[in-house]
Amino acid sequence: MKVEKVHGEIRYTLSNEDLKESDKVFPIAHGRCLGGDEWILHNFDFRDFMSGFPNEPHIILNLKYDASYKPYEIRTNHGYSPRECYYKIIKREKQVEVIRGSLFKSYEWVEI
Repeated sequence: MKVEKVHGEIRYTLSNEDLKESDKVFPIAHGRCLGGDEWILHNFDFRDFMSGFPNEPHIILNLKYDASYKPYEIRTNHGYSPRECYYKIIKREKQVEVIRGSLFKSYEWVEI
């Protein structure tokens, strides 16, 4: 799944697809583990003290730390959570002013 967040005039696109060991991720999704592999999303939380976003990423150390207990599925340098909690930044964009004619200005997002 992909998520966008504008923070400090920068638009971040984050994804939880194709996570690998040593990826820098943020635990922004909160939910509840059900039996087996099921997980229900409750909300996203980008607050710095909860997720480290955007300046203090967690680094994935092990993708299959505990296959039998989903809350310990992925191990990072800051703890454990299910795979569905972690998102990595895949794109950063900022708005730039584009002048269209002499009277009109508009803004476009460009990748940085």
